[in-house]
Amino acid sequence: MKIEVYVLASNEECIMPYFLRHYCQFADIILLESCSTDRTVQLVQEVGGEVWHYDHPDEINDQLFLDIKNNCWKESTADWVIIVDADEYVYHPNLVKMLGETGATIFLPRLFNMFTDTFPTTSGQIYEEVTGGREGGAKMNLFRPSEIKEINYAIGCHNAHPTGNVNLSINSEIMTLHMRHLGSDYVIDRNAKGARRLSDLNKNMGWGYHVNASPDEVRKYMSDEMTGLIKVI
Repeated sequence: MKIEVYVLASNEECIMPYFLRHYCQFADIILLESCSTDRTVQLVQEVGGEVWHYDHPDEINDQLFLDIKNNCWKESTADWVIIVDADEYVYHPNLVKMLGETGATIFLPRLFNMFTDTFPTTSGQIYEEVTGGREGGAKMNLFRPSEIKEINYAIGCHNAHPTGNVNLSINSEIMTLHMRHLGSDYVIDRNAKGARRLSDLNKNMGWGYHVNASPDEVRKYMSDEMTGLIKVI
């Protein structure tokens, strides 16, 4: 079985080793490169992943990113594709086996926002250390490219309206682990970098507003959310 992972990323060298350790277990990596100046590209190339460069301004433009994710997979000959950001981990302990046995053509994995006090340091899988989270809906990011004609993501790529041979499985055993909240310092730093890159379109539309949270707001949010986490993994 061939699985391809398409990841849109810019300057994600901190979390990319975890991303690659997870997905390289079962999939080929295609980096949709967005103006990185750190070692993100090098890390992907070191494990044999492909890097697709896009000629666009160095900014966060959710309309542009939406267009990329809606179209990047269309020439794929893989059995399955996964469309994610660098902090999103599609997880099931027997994912390949499940995909080989299903009659579904598209999945809606449950989304969990994962939290930890400090950035992980494990040399293993990130979810061996970051195990607690909160349920945050679902994200349609796993499908058969031969069966789906259009994925039709909406802004943010959480919601989609696929067309083609759509046989949807809402399988609660498959999860998307959203590894964004990896300690207050990490979130504050990432927000600051994101705020500097927000496009005028994003600002005008109010997209990606979370990056404008102040350090105090981030610390309070993290403190509140760290209380009463459920064990996800």
